[in-house]
Amino acid sequence: MRKRPILISIIIPTLNEEKNLENLLEQLRKLKTERTEIIVSDGGSTDNTRSVAERFADTTVISQRGRALQLNAGANYATGEILWFLHSDSKLYFDYEAEIISQLSTRSWGWCTTKLDSAKWIFRLIESMMNLRSKMTHIATGDQGFFVRKTSFIQVNKFPEIALMEDIVMSRNLKKVGEPYVSKKEIHTSCRKWEREGPIRTIFRMWMLRARFFFGASPERLAKVYYRT
Repeated sequence: MRKRPILISIIIPTLNEEKNLENLLEQLRKLKTERTEIIVSDGGSTDNTRSVAERFADTTVISQRGRALQLNAGANYATGEILWFLHSDSKLYFDYEAEIISQLSTRSWGWCTTKLDSAKWIFRLIESMMNLRSKMTHIATGDQGFFVRKTSFIQVNKFPEIALMEDIVMSRNLKKVGEPYVSKKEIHTSCRKWEREGPIRTIFRMWMLRARFFFGASPERLAKVYYRT
């Protein structure tokens, strides 16, 4: 029997994410068929991330450190018609193949609805604001499960290889290609950074970073602020 072609390439950038990665890969493998391949693009982990990837993923790519660099490196190995970029601390509980393949038959790109993995009321408010903002602006962030047809990804010259805000620039570029599809299917996203730094402080800092980026601050300068905390 002739093997069915790969339609979705899932690309996961990692850096010291052994526990989260194993959980995600186990979920993905339970849901996937031969239409999907899983690619882990590692940026030099010093824990067991790479061995976890080699056990559960279809392909492990060794990349220079940096999210945009890792995403592009993984995409270079992808054989699918659709690229789906996932964070390693994501969780999902829906038939992603059916959802993404059906919707990208008529669209070029899109993302999923965000569900923050905490029962605290403040995170219901934050996730609602995040989802509303993305729908209104057509700007998605990496933790929303960004998916795109490979032809469109190449058309906009892939992710800009900058230190921060690569997802913002990619969204801006893809808006010129076509209107996105916003899936009602939820990706559960870790609150670990929000809880560690405080939700209000994190919101303020992210708004400040985006405002500075909008007014011309360099991604490299903003990355120093973002990764310092």
